[in-house]
Amino acid sequence: MQFYEKLDFLMNITKTSNSALGQKVKLDASHISRLRRGQRNAIKDKATLAAMADYFARSCTSEYQRKALTDMLNLSQPDLEGDQLARSISKWLIHETKEDSDAVGVFLDSFMKMNHPKERQAAPKPKAPPLSLPQEALSVYYGMDGKRQAARFFLSEVMAQSRPRTLLLYSDETTDWMTADREFAAQWAQLMKGVLAKGNRIKIIHTVSRDLDEMLNAIGQWMPLYMTGAIEPYYYPKKRDGVHKRTLFVAPGLSAVVSSSVGQMAGQAANLLFRNQDAADAFAEEFNQYLQQCKPLMKVFTSEDDARYFDALRDFEKKACDAIIKTESLSLLTMPESLSSKTMARMGRAERPLIDYHRQRIKILENHLQTHRFTEIVPLYPLERIKNHGVKVSLSDIMNGGSQYYTREEYLEHLEHLVYLKQTFDRFHVYLVEDLPESNYTVYAKEDLGAIIAKTSAPPVVLSVDETNMAAAFWDFLRDLIGEKDYQNPNQQEETKKLLKYIQKIKQ
Repeated sequence: MQFYEKLDFLMNITKTSNSALGQKVKLDASHISRLRRGQRNAIKDKATLAAMADYFARSCTSEYQRKALTDMLNLSQPDLEGDQLARSISKWLIHETKEDSDAVGVFLDSFMKMNHPKERQAAPKPKAPPLSLPQEALSVYYGMDGKRQAARFFLSEVMAQSRPRTLLLYSDETTDWMTADREFAAQWAQLMKGVLAKGNRIKIIHTVSRDLDEMLNAIGQWMPLYMTGAIEPYYYPKKRDGVHKRTLFVAPGLSAVVSSSVGQMAGQAANLLFRNQDAADAFAEEFNQYLQQCKPLMKVFTSEDDARYFDALRDFEKKACDAIIKTESLSLLTMPESLSSKTMARMGRAERPLIDYHRQRIKILENHLQTHRFTEIVPLYPLERIKNHGVKVSLSDIMNGGSQYYTREEYLEHLEHLVYLKQTFDRFHVYLVEDLPESNYTVYAKEDLGAIIAKTSAPPVVLSVDETNMAAAFWDFLRDLIGEKDYQNPNQQEETKKLLKYIQKIKQ
């Protein structure tokens, strides 16, 4: 069922009007009506969905209502007790994942193919700006073409400066001005690379109220620039109505591009280019006031940031939640300590702090397995590939600057440790996948917490994501790889049987 069908079902059995639900979750009754008819995209905001679920749970008091919920949501009696019913309804509403999973899959496919911008490695000598800049302190440009022209002038002037600065970028207007014209999109990318190559940095506030597909597409377009390590992305965590929109591109002390629009009128909006220090500083203050209410969208780590990455990973793993991980082979987290020491020595990374760090990760995992589920998705490899040392050690690129591979014996040792974990911890699960497409990425997600996404092909890069909707999308992507039935009702005996069969096949 799609979100709108689920919402309509719940409103029908509880006899809820559009206005009553709208008052409860602070949405217009007309918006609720369009949601029910599928004329608006599914709500992704978990707070709003939780408020809806709480309302519906409290409204289901009669026997026939609870029976209808039990049948539709496949609930058992404990699921109907206390606050559990609201949580069950909330999860059911959230789990419309097909389109989101497809969007995540497309993002990951493009993510693992990205290369580091060469311009960052060898900055070009300063050049005269390619455009003849306007001499006025204020110039006005109209519509989409006007915004493109103002952006060209803005970036060209920044690139012409001898002193680097931190640019401040924000826009919740449609991104069509940047993406619809392919020639301009290429120019924009080239100008941005040139700006970063001159040593400038960027703080950008992304708009997460966009559809997930649009959001991931926007991040994908920025990703080659993120890989320079010179961009800090943020987002505003509270809900906005999306009616009044704003664009601020600011080079403090130099210039700014500013525009405002209502609804879908960005194509007719006036875009103002200020080439005035006082005006630029005033708009910088406006940006910074807004930034104070924002949160980091994600952290970006390259192979030069392994210490920062390990700190972020430690913080991520300390929080107890159900977790799913998929790597290009087997996760380092489930690697036995003896094998970890051996592979680190081969990488030239057998430092005591790293060995202690791995031991701490294992201890944290084993503690969490007392109360929470951990599932590892494991691809099955052809025997010839295993024999020829063709299975990569996960994240060896970011730790070593080059790929490391298992010997056949090492790979077997790791698999046998998975068996040990399964036999020791009821909440540890392994999902074996045949014919899984080759991937050079890792996705490690914790439910209702966050996700870590790593591009493991050269050049490696790691993203740490906390934003609720994006984190939920990566979680759902992994759950869809497993399948709802297998995730909800894992068969420990069958999992162990398949794993032992795979190990025996390799040994023979």
